Amino acid sequence: MHPSMNIPTEGLEQFRSIKRVLAGEIVEVVPAGCYVKELNGDSVLRLYFPNMTARYTPAVGDFWIVYDDGYQSLSPREAFVNGYISESGYRKVDPT
Repeated sequence: MHPSMNIPTEGLEQFRSIKRVLAGEIVEVVPAGCYVKELNGDSVLRLYFPNMTARYTPAVGDFWIVYDDGYQSLSPREAFVNGYISESGYRKVDPT
C-alpha cells in the first residue's frame, strides 16, 4: 500500500520523473478556473478544461502545469515542490 493513501502498490515498478514542464503557482481559485502567477508578477486567469477538476479541486498555492505536448493539469503544492526544481533560477519554490 502507498503510505499516505489506501492504494495498492504491490508489483509496481518505481520511477523517478525527469520531464520538463511549464508551471505557475495558483494565487486565486474561481468557479471557471484559476488565476496563475506569471514570471512578471501578473496573475492571469486560466480556464478549466472539461473534466480537469474531476479528481482534484485546486487550492491557492497549488500549481497549474503545462507539459511539452500541451496537456495541462493541476498539481497539489506538496507533490509539485517535491518533484520539480526551477531551471530559470527566477525563484525557488517555498515548500510551505
